[in-house]
Parts: sequence; C-alpha cells; structure tokens
Amino acid sequence: MSFKVHIDRLILRKQKVIKGLYTQYLFEKEAVKPFFQPALWYVLIFVLFSACQAEKLFNSQNPYQNYLNTLDKSGLENYGIAQRWINQGKLIHASNMTALNLPYNEMTYFDPSKVEALFLQYEVKEGNNISISADVLTDSSTVYFIDVFGRDVNEFTPLHYSEDQQKIEYTVKQDGEHVLRVQPELLGGGAVVLSIEVSGSLAFPLPDMQSNQIASFWGDARSGGARKHEGVDVFAKRGTPVRAVVNGVVRRTGQNRLGGNVVWVNSGRYNYYYAHLDSQLVRAGQAVSKGDTLGTVGNTGNAITTAPHLHFGIYRRGRGAVDPFPFIQAAVKPKEIAASDSVSLKEYGVIAVNSGNLRASPDLKSKVIAKHPRFTYFDILAKSGDWFRIQFPDQSIGFAHQSILAITNPQTKEIALEPTDVLFEFFDRGLLPSSNFVGQGKVLGTFRDLVHVQLKSGTRLWMKER
Repeated sequence: MSFKVHIDRLILRKQKVIKGLYTQYLFEKEAVKPFFQPALWYVLIFVLFSACQAEKLFNSQNPYQNYLNTLDKSGLENYGIAQRWINQGKLIHASNMTALNLPYNEMTYFDPSKVEALFLQYEVKEGNNISISADVLTDSSTVYFIDVFGRDVNEFTPLHYSEDQQKIEYTVKQDGEHVLRVQPELLGGGAVVLSIEVSGSLAFPLPDMQSNQIASFWGDARSGGARKHEGVDVFAKRGTPVRAVVNGVVRRTGQNRLGGNVVWVNSGRYNYYYAHLDSQLVRAGQAVSKGDTLGTVGNTGNAITTAPHLHFGIYRRGRGAVDPFPFIQAAVKPKEIAASDSVSLKEYGVIAVNSGNLRASPDLKSKVIAKHPRFTYFDILAKSGDWFRIQFPDQSIGFAHQSILAITNPQTKEIALEPTDVLFEFFDRGLLPSSNFVGQGKVLGTFRDLVHVQLKSGTRLWMKER
C-alpha cells in the first residue's frame, strides 16, 4: 500500500468517525436521556471549536488545563466520552514506564474513534537542551496537547507545555527523569512524527570544535585516584582562542597550583572555570558576551608535562562542581523516519521467534523487560527506525526489533468455536455468552492461556485455550 493511499484512508476514516460519534458515544448507557442528546451534541461541537481556537479562548497559560476547564464549564465532563479523555490523560498510565535514551523519534497514529494519549519517559542531565516536536502528517486541524513532567518515583511535577501545539524547547535544571504526554483533542487524531532531540545549552569553549573531541571527562581519576576530575579536557594547539560559553561577568583571573593561568566567568546561577591558559585576555569585573575570547590554550599549572589543552569546569552556586558535558554536548538528531512506516500503524502482529525480547528502549543494549513465546499477539503503537513500540493484551508496552516480529499477514489458522468455549469481550475480562458466537473463526494470536479470534463477521474476541 502506498503512503498516499494510506493517508487518504486515514482521512476518510476520520470523516466516518466524526459522522458516527453521535450514535457511538451519546447513546451509551452513561449518556443523558434522548430528549437532551441534541443539546449535548451542540455542546460537544462548541468544545471542539473552542479547542481549535485555543489561543483566542484560553485565559490562563496551560492549554491542557484550560481544555479541562472548558469541558467542566460546558457540562460535557459528566459524559462517557469526556471521562475517557480525562482518564486517558492521567499520569498513572506512565507509572510503569522505563526511561528511553535520547535522541528518540517515532511515527504513531492517534485513532479519532478512540480516546488515546501517548506517554514517553526519558532521562535528562542538568544543562541539556531538550527539543520536542510533533510533526502532524494528517488532519492538521487537530489540536495536540504536549506537556512535560518531572518524575520522582510516582510523583509528577508539571514542568513545560506547548503553547503552539507543535513544539517544546527547554533547558534542564537538574538531573532526573521527565515524562512527555501527547494527547489530541476529543475526536481528533491522525499520523504524527514525534521527535525528542538533545543538545548542550551552551556554546563550545573552543572554536571549530565540539564535544566528540573531549579527551578527558568528568569523574576520571586524578592524582593516582586520590581525586576525581571536576571538568572536561579538550586538547588544542597552543594559542587557540578560548571563548566565553555564555554572557556574563569575569569574576576573577589569576593563577593557582593546579590550574595555572585561570579565568572565572559568572552568569548568575553558574561559574565557568577555564584553566591551563597560556594567556589571559580579560580582567576581573569585565562584562563578556558568548563567543568573546577570554584567553588562549596552554599547559600552565599541573599540565606543564602534557600537551596544551583547556580544562573547562562548571560550578553551580550552592552546590559545587557539576558535569560540564551535558551543557556543551553536540546536538544529536534521531534518524529520519520514512513516510512508508505509517503503513503498519494501528495494525497487529505476533512474535515470530521462539522467545522474543521486549526491551525498554529501541536498542539491543537496552534492558530486556519481558520475553514472549512465538505467536504472542500484540498491537502496534508506533514505529521507530527498525523497532516497533508495541502493546500486549495485559497493557505492557515495550520495544521489539522488526526481525523478530510477523506483522503483515502473520500465519494464522482456522478454529471452530463451540458452545462450551469460554469467551471474553476483552482480554481476560467481560465474559460473553458462547452460544452467540458459534462458528468458524481465524486465530490472530495468543497471550498466556487465551487465544485471540476474529470471526467472519469481523468481530474479535478472546477464548480460553482448550
């Protein structure tokens, strides 16, 4: 299937979903009596219009909270469709996640006929600059709420949110784990490429060089192991200009036994330390701008027996030395995602090997969080390079490499349902009267002691293995 045909199918599906939502949601058992239902439909339209005009109608800063307030004020909060939307956005869904390694990107699809939210957790370091973007491939009219939270065990603290529904960029203040939530408005959805990029928040202290040329890192042993390296070393030709990494004021210049000729620059929260200089070209109290020359590379102090290099350190007020690398690391971008990857979104698959590893991140070095036998059923949530983010019937989520999966038309077998079979509407819950579903079906996969079956009518159900 071509990408254009797939996108056209997604758009048509969205149109059909919107036309059918009135009967699908408002005639549920939790809805009001039919006499009031048309009025509720008008309220729903108003809420959706309000979301699309978020910049004009929202009075406070957080678009997500404003949307919740809109649901509340409209009275729609009491209905099933809105309750599901609210519940899906709760951070409890992120409580069992493991952290991804950055950079990361994926292509995913939000089904307008369902109420969905996406949660991704990733590790951050003080000084990192994080850039998050959502590139909407279909139905650009949908509003996406993008929020970032700090996580401490199962406590979540709001940190950042998108004001234009497309991008968040921020500098990390302390090491930790952050959780990204992406959720489309009610009835909204489509294919989206989500990217999380990481870089340093400061300029590199030497011209025409970057972090992959650092020769010695934070924590390396010094003085025979008696102390740890409190900075990074970058070797360069003697006389190479040493640059200010940020706007600030020269706090002091001078000499000391270890650093030789040194310059300290203060920017308020941090002091930046440049050591082993051959020459100092600034004076205490002088204001400097990012990129200004502070001195030149040398090997003064205890570096007298080594080649010329810059020792660069960062000290946070009230805390002491911090690792400079996250502040100056080169930007790392994830691999581009092919548009054709959308073809497999929202499909299902099975494990194609005897024991398939489910991993915490899309990397063969990442932690194995589960193993599943051949023919185990899963739903596809997203595609990231050669990896799929998949979800099993017990709601566990992880990554599996495409080489161990069967996705397009996995081998199936026919099965005859009998009156004595134990059937479930959903995995392991909601018993069904087996007499209503007697006949031939196709086995889609298995999970634990249940078999997932699709009847000729298209109905899917779970059946206890015989």
